[in-house]
Amino acid sequence: MKGNNMNRGTLVKLSIATLTLGSALLLAKHGFAADEKSKAKTETIKGEIVDLMCYLDHDAKGEKHAACAEKCIKSGGPVGLLTKERGVFLVVGDHKPMNDQLADKAGKEVTLKGKVVNRSDMKMIENAEIVAD
Repeated sequence: MKGNNMNRGTLVKLSIATLTLGSALLLAKHGFAADEKSKAKTETIKGEIVDLMCYLDHDAKGEKHAACAEKCIKSGGPVGLLTKERGVFLVVGDHKPMNDQLADKAGKEVTLKGKVVNRSDMKMIENAEIVAD
């Protein structure tokens, strides 16, 4: 009987330790996410305007894809900024798409300024404005 109680006691201690560790990991994760968000800052970034559907699907970019990209962006497709060193960013204005302002710049290099955020391997420039084209 005494051995049984010891096993139960050990099981209870193990359960408490597991719950404590799980809670600590959960808090650490949320703390990291909050810290990640606080690191968002306004930046100026140069790159090529791409329509994300064609770029992600079949690596379409550059001058030879510009007409198609312009059509896709005018149709409401998501807009991206493809950079040489930092990859591709989703581009949005002040909580709304910037398709009207960026469609005619598809396949061309522009410089955008906005708040850069990165979450779950996705990068975005929000509140973007065109600095130079």
